[in-house]
Order: sequence, then structure tokens, then C-alpha cells
Amino acid sequence: MADYTIKSGNIVITTKFPRERINEFVSCANDSSLGLNLMSHGFHYPYTEEDAMEFIDKNREVEGESFAIDFYIIYENNVAGVIGLSDIDYDNSRSHVGYWIGKDYRGKGIATEALKAVIYFAARTLRLHSLYTSALIDNIGSIIVLTRNGFSIDGISKDCFMYDNRFYSAFMFSQLL
Repeated sequence: MADYTIKSGNIVITTKFPRERINEFVSCANDSSLGLNLMSHGFHYPYTEEDAMEFIDKNREVEGESFAIDFYIIYENNVAGVIGLSDIDYDNSRSHVGYWIGKDYRGKGIATEALKAVIYFAARTLRLHSLYTSALIDNIGSIIVLTRNGFSIDGISKDCFMYDNRFYSAFMFSQLL
């Protein structure tokens, strides 16, 4: 897979993760709210160094074609989170986009800026036509990030996710690029 680094506003997103910063990544990801807000996606609490290494080393290609691209978000030279494209469908020119920001970095516009950069990358580099994602209906921060970047709500998926013996509903979002 090719390495990509993009500077946007006050952040840098990069596919190259320096292993010597693994503890910083673990500290950022070790947040009990991430499992819920990411609708699990393999996140659990506590998040360990072994979990981080597995995520970083995960194969994201099939026959030389990327099906997922993860960017590490760097803010003021600190690991602040991850944003990525997954389920990249080159035949239909679309992809899922997902992100998370460590709790110490939320509310600073980092996710908004990172998503802006990934939208540009998806349109210009990958030549995708659309992106889609979802956000729990009470995840106001993520809903704001998505709408500020031009995503629109396509509908609601009711009781689509169970966490801690409770069902949660999510807004479904998309954007044409």
C-alpha cells in the first residue's frame, strides 16, 4: 500500500505510524466511550498495546488493491485519533468513512478538519463518487462533524446496535463527492 501524508489546517493525517509512539496511541484509544460511539468496530475497554499493534499491522489489501486506508491524526505533534476509509468499493466508487478522536482532543475541530482532508483525498486520489457512514443519534459531536462537512442524513437505522444490553439507533449519512 502507498503511504499518504496530508496537512490540513492545524493537523496532519498520515498512513505512516511510527511504532515508537505506540504508547501515545494506546493512551488516546483507551477510552470507555469509544466502544459505544464507534458501534464497537473492534474497540473494547481497556485498550491495550497488543490491540494497537494488531490494528496497525492489520492487512488492508487484497491482490494489491486497498479495501481500507487508515490515517493517524496528528495534532500539535500528538496522536489525536484515527480516520479512515473502509469497505472501499472501486466498482461502485464509494466507501465507508469512520473516525475517532481521543477524549483530550475533542471539541477542537480536529475531526472536522481530518474529515475535510479525507473527503478531498477520496475524491481526488481515489476518484470515489460517494462516502457513507453512521452516527448514534445521541452522538451530537459526530453529527456536527458530518454535517459541517456536507454529509446529509439519509435515514435512521432503529435499534441497529446493542451495547451493554441496550439497543441504540443511528443516523445514516452520505455525501456525493
